[in-house]
Amino acid sequence: MKKKMRGIGALCAALTIGLGSSAVIAQKAADDKKEVKRTKAEQVDIDTLVTTVDSVAAGRVPAPSDIAVTWDTSHFFRAPDGATYMPFSVVVDKSKIATPTAALYVRVANKGAGAAAPAKGKDNKAPIHPWEKFDFATVGPDGKVSRYLQVKPGDYDLFVAVKDKGTVEKADKNYTPKVGILKKDLTVPDFTKAELGTSSMLLSTAIQPAAGGQTADDDPYIFGQMQIVPSRDGKYKKTDTLSVVYWVYGATGDATGKPDLTIENSFNQKTAEGEKFFNKTQPQAVNGQSPYNVSTGVPNFLEVPLVSFAPGDYRLEIKITDKPSGKTVTQNVSFTVLPS
Repeated sequence: MKKKMRGIGALCAALTIGLGSSAVIAQKAADDKKEVKRTKAEQVDIDTLVTTVDSVAAGRVPAPSDIAVTWDTSHFFRAPDGATYMPFSVVVDKSKIATPTAALYVRVANKGAGAAAPAKGKDNKAPIHPWEKFDFATVGPDGKVSRYLQVKPGDYDLFVAVKDKGTVEKADKNYTPKVGILKKDLTVPDFTKAELGTSSMLLSTAIQPAAGGQTADDDPYIFGQMQIVPSRDGKYKKTDTLSVVYWVYGATGDATGKPDLTIENSFNQKTAEGEKFFNKTQPQAVNGQSPYNVSTGVPNFLEVPLVSFAPGDYRLEIKITDKPSGKTVTQNVSFTVLPS
């Protein structure tokens, strides 16, 4: 089986540079509310969401469910400063949203610190959380909203709060907006450890140039000038190309920091009798000719046309061997090839 290689070097380079760009954006995000001028109605939306999340975090009230907000997907990548960059998606019940634009508030709080007052910011103003970001988001036709966060590794409480984008310029006792809050336990992995590991395996349908002027604030899967289009359900047609993007962390490296990795990709088909081996690519060597340094992570990109795959469910096994240390790490990716 041939692995489609054309353009992989350029794509990986763009993605590596782009991940750094996303990190710069993310580091500034906590101050967005100070930098962006909001209308009075928008400020009411923000204050409403913050106050409601404060009450939920402190245990004073249960999370409101006027608008259903459910978890969809997330992926983890290491940012240049050692923090972890996490693009994620939630699904909002569009039937409960009267406007095409929703007010969105994302907060990451230290685990178990819900009722405790977090540290204050400059001039004793708004509390500082490991991450918080306000936004006014267009909800997709399927109800999906994708955003990102960036925090240090650890265990957190994640809150995603949503309400209609309102028009009220001053809240009073008659102001009773509908709000939905998703609260989720969040464990953020540490990619700075001195051990062989990988980022999330990002199953995608395309890697393409990002539209002019778009950034991770528009789509969290924009890395610099490149945009990854994640697969929504891991289902492909036979005429499609399977695409997997990931980074390798903790490789030993030579004296100059160049990696020496062997990557083996094998495909196993799931049948009524159990799994059976289907095919594999030629082992890939990522070594001194690579332009990447192990200290920042080594990107890799797999593309395989699916024309020779019979319809059915498959498991892709990716085995990465760090030759200097002899250590290995194995990741598995499930996908489906649909009937023609």
